Amino acid sequence: MIKFLGLDIGTKRIGVAISENGLVASWGVVANLNLAQAIFEIAQICRTQGIQKIVIGIPKAKDSLQADKIHKFALEIKKNLNLEIAFVDETLTSREAERKLKDLKLDPRSKRYKEEVDRLSAKFILEQYLSK
Repeated sequence: MIKFLGLDIGTKRIGVAISENGLVASWGVVANLNLAQAIFEIAQICRTQGIQKIVIGIPKAKDSLQADKIHKFALEIKKNLNLEIAFVDETLTSREAERKLKDLKLDPRSKRYKEEVDRLSAKFILEQYLSK
């Protein structure tokens, strides 16, 4: 069975989820303030977890600035890891994550809340890809 890594790439953080045997788990968050460091951390996750394919969420508007940044990031991952990469529409994944977190009563301005949104978004991105 193929092991997948799901990524929700944001300006400050990258939400990470892993799928094995069809089950998806939110895994964590990688800081996205330094490209080389973020790629290094993702590479470590891929090696230690035996990842074979990466799924990246991307905005539906392909000509958006964020979509361009995500494509450039994906090219760096491909260059460094030589793993297959797939893209899925990430529209509304953050909103869905925020809806799920409503009951936790976390401060929406807190770092923990923002990290949880990113982790859940990565999970939803990966689930969306696997459901197709």
